[in-house]
Amino acid sequence: MKNIVVTFIGKDKAGLADQLAQLIYQHQGNWLGSSMSHLAGQFAGIIQVELPELELAKFSLALGQLDDLNTVIQEGHNTAHELEAEDLLNIAIVCNDRQGIVQEVTKALHSVDANIEQLGSQLESAPNSGHLLFRANVTALLPEHSSIEQLQEAIENLGDDVMVDIEYGC
Repeated sequence: MKNIVVTFIGKDKAGLADQLAQLIYQHQGNWLGSSMSHLAGQFAGIIQVELPELELAKFSLALGQLDDLNTVIQEGHNTAHELEAEDLLNIAIVCNDRQGIVQEVTKALHSVDANIEQLGSQLESAPNSGHLLFRANVTALLPEHSSIEQLQEAIENLGDDVMVDIEYGC
């Protein structure tokens, strides 16, 4: 079995995820995990797939024939056994939106050598003021030489408006 990662982007339309799922199924594949989003009229995503090695070339060809969809296939390996959920941190961050906030957050995580496993962010309207709020959810692995307190301090030092909540075991 081959473990691959498929990234894709294309004009958003109903049934796109179903087309991908059917294609994976037709090539005897197993959809292991994914993250997909509608962004600026485009549908973008990443899927981890396991399929028989003999199906890889046929799958790649069929994937390339999907209309209006740009795809890239990278060989991967199964990492499910490497991390346990209790080793991971779930980090929720909320603050006023500003240019560079994602760079500030990733720099704070990097400052304590946290490894980002997953990062999701969005903007939303603040309930009372209508100003834009930045909200991020990060799943990260913190090395033994760093502490949750150091991580929390690094993120809170980004500004007085920053709220952070950190929990073990996602």
